[in-house]
Amino acid sequence: MAASCLSRQLSHKAITASQFLEHFQRAWCESRLSWGGRQTNRHIPSNLGLAVSGGADSMALAFLCKQLQEQNLVDGLTVTAFVVDHKAREESSREARNVATWLSDMGLQAQILELEWPQGSSVSAFETHARRLRFQALGIACRDRRISALLMGHHQDDNVETTLWRLCTGARGAGLAGIPPIARIPECHGLYGVSESGSLAILRPRDDRAGAPSALSGNTTTSQVQGKDEGKQPGFSMATGGILLCRPLLAFPKASLLATCHQHRIPYVSDPTNFDPTLTPRNAIRSLVSPSSPPLLPRALQAPSILSLIKSSHALIKDAIAHSNNLLSQCRLLDFNPSTGTMRIRFPSPQQQRQSQLPTRSPHLQTQIQSLTLRRITELISPHPHNHFPLPSFEKFTTEVFPSSPSSTPTNRLPFTLGGIMFHPFQPTSTAPNQTNNIRNENTWLLTRQPYMRNRAPSMTLQLPSPESEDIYSPWKLWDNRYWVRAAVVPDKGGLVPDMCAHYTQSELDEVRRCYDAEGLSLVVRPLRQSDLQAIRGMMDGQGRGKKQQHPALAAVLKRLALEAPGQARFTVPLLVGQKTSGGNAEQVPLALPTLSCRLLSASQAQSLLQSSMPWTVRWQWMYKMIDQDPLKLMGWL
Repeated sequence: MAASCLSRQLSHKAITASQFLEHFQRAWCESRLSWGGRQTNRHIPSNLGLAVSGGADSMALAFLCKQLQEQNLVDGLTVTAFVVDHKAREESSREARNVATWLSDMGLQAQILELEWPQGSSVSAFETHARRLRFQALGIACRDRRISALLMGHHQDDNVETTLWRLCTGARGAGLAGIPPIARIPECHGLYGVSESGSLAILRPRDDRAGAPSALSGNTTTSQVQGKDEGKQPGFSMATGGILLCRPLLAFPKASLLATCHQHRIPYVSDPTNFDPTLTPRNAIRSLVSPSSPPLLPRALQAPSILSLIKSSHALIKDAIAHSNNLLSQCRLLDFNPSTGTMRIRFPSPQQQRQSQLPTRSPHLQTQIQSLTLRRITELISPHPHNHFPLPSFEKFTTEVFPSSPSSTPTNRLPFTLGGIMFHPFQPTSTAPNQTNNIRNENTWLLTRQPYMRNRAPSMTLQLPSPESEDIYSPWKLWDNRYWVRAAVVPDKGGLVPDMCAHYTQSELDEVRRCYDAEGLSLVVRPLRQSDLQAIRGMMDGQGRGKKQQHPALAAVLKRLALEAPGQARFTVPLLVGQKTSGGNAEQVPLALPTLSCRLLSASQAQSLLQSSMPWTVRWQWMYKMIDQDPLKLMGWL
């Protein structure tokens, strides 16, 4: 161990299990990510996963978690330690086994996770790729063991170094708030059960303005099943759950972790390259702020000042969110429709904004709060992850929806794109001269997903489960970062099956899947196209004039699309198609609009168009992406 590390640990006391639990519990309770906005059950999870590298930080974390078990400080606590074998060096497997042995000797369950690197090609940006593989392996391992919290050993020194580095690169505002104690795993985005998914909640509007889903076909979605409670408005299924990263040691300096290891004789490895200031900018910063060496930075950049900066940044963020909440409460969400990814909002008038207590003395701060509010609104239907767009990108559009005075309200409002969302000025359907209606609608906007760029529309294939799987559905997959979708191909029995998971024998399912695979069929989710609308109209017309009246459901589909996804918005709605590949050519047949609960073809029609040897039908389920429900509540929809 380096001499500088030894000198630091001698002047600090070891961390006790009760101190560790106190800071862990506080971090968990103060983070909305951990308890999902609920006011109860804020206790830390009883099933924890640990990411252990073998360094002093993670080994001290493992020891403290073991102490929680032995002292019965957390009821029913189960701890599993994961050691990642990167397979990047010859020694990595041996080192991973050594660390796993130390953990086992400590009395913890330990599992080694071996990373699989791409075959036959060199990997660029090695560190970034290794980080992604490492977190995905950890996330999947936690999901498989039903672990919802993955603990990591980041400490106070890491927080100071990270914030100082961000300060050097020009960060400000939220960028100087340090390492979050509770966070999601960006590297696991799109992994079901790991990233913001794994279970569901039902969003029910306060009234019938939100256009809740209705059954336009024989198919039943998860949301409809959940929405059949008598006297309640049917709702939308929203994904919840996932794995959270927890850093319960951020309140403790590195020296306290070293003292913990030495007092309790906990083995650990030390990498001398971490202290070489010539290798990386992070190492250089570490050498400058190290408490074991004479102060090399001015007082304003030393650890106490940086910790104070982090605290101030958190206070500013909290204050900005409070002001944003006041501004959101002045907005009215007239319509929110996850089925089509659209919403209609009446933004506040200048007088209402003054009542929302925005900091008018600082125009720049007021613009920042309006930008934050706009970002929170767009993220409800955006096809991008949280905080994908920086706040400055919203600033020049704030005057479009938050005019400072009646005279600053644009007289000729035009659509614009912001945060992946298209803002359309709402035009009242009634042409009768009514001054009240004009006032109420003068600042109302329809928000839809931004139209797809040419040749950039998302498309994904749904893989049917293996024969040994107990689930008839394909695995859940995230389409366009907005919808979790899965589907099943099942025998057609000439009618609807009330329970989609019953009434099929394994032999029936196997026969359909063999036929399905042998004929080169696949299920694809892609956006609705103009050619699909023409195909639907052709189905309605049939072969004779009198056929149109035989397809009222399809006419209802077109009418619903016009109402709920007007204009180009309809071409951002997901479509489930059957695809048959023959001779290198792929022919697609539209089967259903899953989020609208609409089946477009019967089993016999699909069999005929796809030239299948046996009749089969497709069933599906969908959930909307996880969203922050606070804006929905503040704008009066929930």
